[in-house]
Amino acid sequence: MELYLGENIKKLRLERGLTQETLADFLGVTFQSVSRWERGEGYPDISMLPVISKFLNVSVDELLGVNRVEDEEQIDKLLKEHDNLTDENLIWESINNLKEKYPNDFRVQLRYMGNLIFYNKITDNKSIINSIYQNIQKNCTVDSVRICAKRYYIYYLETLAHTEGSGVSFEDCEKIIEEMPLMRDGREMYCFNYKMHSRSDCYEKIQEAIEEELFLFYQTLSNYYFCSEKFSRAYQIEIIEKMKDFFNFVYDDGNYSRMWRIVTNCCYGILGWFYFEKGDTEKALLNLRKSAELAVKFDNLDKTTTLHSTLFEGKPFDKDTLGSTFVAKSWMKELMTDQYPLTDDFKSTPEFKEIVSMLED
Repeated sequence: MELYLGENIKKLRLERGLTQETLADFLGVTFQSVSRWERGEGYPDISMLPVISKFLNVSVDELLGVNRVEDEEQIDKLLKEHDNLTDENLIWESINNLKEKYPNDFRVQLRYMGNLIFYNKITDNKSIINSIYQNIQKNCTVDSVRICAKRYYIYYLETLAHTEGSGVSFEDCEKIIEEMPLMRDGREMYCFNYKMHSRSDCYEKIQEAIEEELFLFYQTLSNYYFCSEKFSRAYQIEIIEKMKDFFNFVYDDGNYSRMWRIVTNCCYGILGWFYFEKGDTEKALLNLRKSAELAVKFDNLDKTTTLHSTLFEGKPFDKDTLGSTFVAKSWMKELMTDQYPLTDDFKSTPEFKEIVSMLED
C-alpha cells in the first residue's frame, strides 16, 4: 500500500501556516528531518505519528493517507469504467459524477477536458478548457497525464485554428506539438527491459508494445493515404488490401484483439465501399459480407478471450478494451445503411439486404 505521509505532512503544515522549523521544534527534531519527510526521503519514527497527528489536528489514518489510498482504489475503478464507455450520454453522466466527487484529481480533470474537446463542446467552454490545461501543466507531476493533456490541447487548438475569428492559428498548435516527446521516448520502446530482468510478464509487455505500435502505424498510415489528395482511389484500395493481408497474418487465429474495429470497418467495410465506388459490385458485396461476419463474431465472443496467433500466443483480450457499451453489429449496420455512400439501388438488392439482416438482433 502506498503511503502519502510526507506529502500529507507538507500539505497539512502549509494549510495551517506553519514552517518546517515550527513543526521541528515541537517534535524535537531538526528542520532538515522534516524536509526529508516531506520529500519522501524518509519517515518519522512510528512513535511520533500520534504526536504529529495531534499537533496537526487530524487522525493518524488521515495523516498516513489511508483514506486517500481507499479513494485511489475507488477512482481507479471508476476511471476504468468510464474509459470503457462508448455511449455519449453515459460518458457525460459518468464524468460529471466523477468531477463532482473528485474535482481535484488530475485524471478526472483530464477526462473532463477531453470530453469537452472531442464531443464538440469547445465554443462555450474555452475558458474551462484553458484553465484545466494550465492547471495540469503547472501542478500535475505525472508525466503521462501532462503529456496526454498536451495531446488533447493540440486537437483543441487545431479545431480553433480552423474556426474563423477564433484568433488561433496553426502556429499556436505547432508550439505544443514541438514540446511533445518523440515516439521513441514512449514506454513501448523499453519493453525488452522486462525480458532482460527475467520478469514473468516480459512477453505480455512485449506483446502490448507491439500492438500499440501496430495501432499507431495504422493511424499514421491511414491518416496519410485517406487525407492526402496525392493518392488515387486505386492506390488506396491496394494499400487497404495489403493492410488486410498483414492483419490476417499477424492475427492468424482470427481474434483481432485491439484491432477488431479497424479490421471490421477499415479493412473490410470501407474496402467494400471503395469497390462499390469503383463499380466492382462483386468485391463490394464480398467485403461488406466479411465485415458483417466479423461484427457477428465479435459480439459472440466471450468478454475475455486468449489469443492463439503465433505472434500473440497467450495474450489476454478483454472486449471492454473497445468499450463496454460497444456493439459491433449495430455499429456496422449504421455504417452500411447510413454512413457509407452507397446508392439506394445497391442497398435495395437482395444480396445487400441479406448482409444487413446478419446485423439485426
